[in-house]
Amino acid sequence: MSSILDTNSPFTGPIAPDWTIEALLEWFGDDDHRLSDARLRAPLRMLEETLTGTRWTLELDASLTGTRITREPAIISLVRSIALHASRHPAVRACTVAEVLRDATQVAESAVPTRV
Repeated sequence: MSSILDTNSPFTGPIAPDWTIEALLEWFGDDDHRLSDARLRAPLRMLEETLTGTRWTLELDASLTGTRITREPAIISLVRSIALHASRHPAVRACTVAEVLRDATQVAESAVPTRV
């Protein structure tokens, strides 16, 4: 696997857009220390949210402020979520990171109504 990033990639760390989801998960399995690399949180979060269609949020106790805030999930939580999604949807394993993000962008763009 290459650790060189595409210049158009949203990733800022050692994850390459041409990696498959399966290869990405194997890469994390090869070295547990990668789970503490803070550079990976943003790209993994983007990938995980794209795959699952959900965002990580935390409901605060009403006695505190009663508001909803977004929090940063742990890298291990993101990797586990991606792995769970891949186990439930085996075809995802063969998709590249770039394909997952491109498909999500195309869906989002097609959902935007055009102005008349």
